[in-house]
Amino acid sequence: MCGQTGIIFGNAERSPNDIEYFREVFQRLLLLNRMRGPHAAGVAAVNGDGSFQLLKRPLEAASFTLLPEYGEFMNSLKPDATLLMGHTRFATVGSVEKTENAHPIRSGCCLGTVNGTIFNADTLFRKFRLTRFAEVDSELIVRLADKCAPGGKIQVEKLLECIKHCRGQLTAVLTSLVTPKGIIILKGNKPLSLFFNPKMNSIIYSSENTHIMTALRGDKNWLKLNLPHMTCAVFDVEDLISPQIYRLKFITQSWRNKQ
Repeated sequence: MCGQTGIIFGNAERSPNDIEYFREVFQRLLLLNRMRGPHAAGVAAVNGDGSFQLLKRPLEAASFTLLPEYGEFMNSLKPDATLLMGHTRFATVGSVEKTENAHPIRSGCCLGTVNGTIFNADTLFRKFRLTRFAEVDSELIVRLADKCAPGGKIQVEKLLECIKHCRGQLTAVLTSLVTPKGIIILKGNKPLSLFFNPKMNSIIYSSENTHIMTALRGDKNWLKLNLPHMTCAVFDVEDLISPQIYRLKFITQSWRNKQ
């Protein structure tokens, strides 16, 4: 049970006050997600030119946000950022001390976070001939995204065909650093709530709806987006309100010992 949270930034002029507001909301959400993942925390920011910042440590989120490096990361958030993503890890497979096992995970041109367990990950790493750097099964999803982005743009339908072979639990957020204006949300059988602010042209997401309600502190400018389970939504920062929607299919399974 990991936690995912983040902000998708649509095209808009952003003042220093706007940036500070987003920093505060994001940090509240990251801290609220610590209950879902106490073993490691990580953040990444992707900019419109494809540059990015990535920071992750084997620390609970409250300690993570006190690091000087975290403060530097948040202070470096740019007005042209397209995505700010965070993750809190609940360790199941893979050493907590190995940074490679924490999220966000980078694979080639792709960056992503995942909540869930892919029970047949070992088999699929071999099937798709993927290089493995971490020990966690969730690495598979980001590696598949990179495999399906031969020119830098993730080929969504090809990715969804690969994901059909997965068995287990899955919800993920992915982007390509070559095409950073496109953000893919795979909402499978693990939770994820999304809210849209028309005035600020931005989407916030978190693993639990109550986290968002708490973090927003009564700000009624945010409207809940209805994204059903087993859905793939591809958002374009130039037109956030019109995502491309696909059906997400894989073999849903709650427990490892089920066949």
